[in-house]
Amino acid sequence: MKKWLIIIMTVLVSVLVACGDSNESENAESSNEDNGEDKEQTIRVAVVESPMLDVVEIAKEKLAEDNIEVEIVEMGDYIQPNVALANEEVDANFSQHVPFMEQFNQNKDANLTEVQPIYHANFGLYAQESASVEDFPDDASIGIANDPSNIDRSLRLLASHDLIELKEIDGEQYGLDDIKEDSHNYSFEQAGIAALTRLYEDFDGVIINPTHAGNLDLTPAEDALITEKEDNKFAITLVAREDNVDSELIQKLSEAMTSEEVREFLNSREGKASIPAF
Repeated sequence: MKKWLIIIMTVLVSVLVACGDSNESENAESSNEDNGEDKEQTIRVAVVESPMLDVVEIAKEKLAEDNIEVEIVEMGDYIQPNVALANEEVDANFSQHVPFMEQFNQNKDANLTEVQPIYHANFGLYAQESASVEDFPDDASIGIANDPSNIDRSLRLLASHDLIELKEIDGEQYGLDDIKEDSHNYSFEQAGIAALTRLYEDFDGVIINPTHAGNLDLTPAEDALITEKEDNKFAITLVAREDNVDSELIQKLSEAMTSEEVREFLNSREGKASIPAF
């Protein structure tokens, strides 16, 4: 009888010890999960083209050191990144300036929001037959982007160099009807911004960003008749949604995209094509 009692007690002690070890193991695993140890996190970022792509690639390398994977989603136009972000298919995008984002929000009742301005894409007026703005002819035809935010931007560029005069307006965006004085009698032809490079030879001048100018082997510093002032509202900006803009991942992405490595890359681009905005 005593022998059986000893055996039963030994078995019970073994079971209790095993259960204790199991609970400790489960608690340790749970603690590791709670602390995020060795757990890779992923953030999806939509981009359209370089240098946006290059900036996010630099950030991707930096965030890999913190075990954060950046999944870059390349898209074919400037609307798709906003649609994907609004639909929560991506966590952020890097493809636009704030007025373009605000126009999308208004049109689609979306809640995209700016995170951090990264660089100024130096908009300029380019003309195949003119060596300087003084040579740019009266009655010239000027190709401009056809979306409201970039119509506004093109008109502000011309006005900042006293080539046109704009009315005082109640809203934030100028349209062609807001030209108060055009002593040069310019005519404006609208097209998709990517199409303007194909139409370069069809107009006396086109107003485009450095990426599209680069497709024509042109740079703002060397070839533009006029360029934007740096104190403008059109910096290319990291964008998220209102529901995730303050998240740790978005903030870490923003920090990586404003690193010295990114600054050096932007400053290294030919012809002052991208001026850091941070």
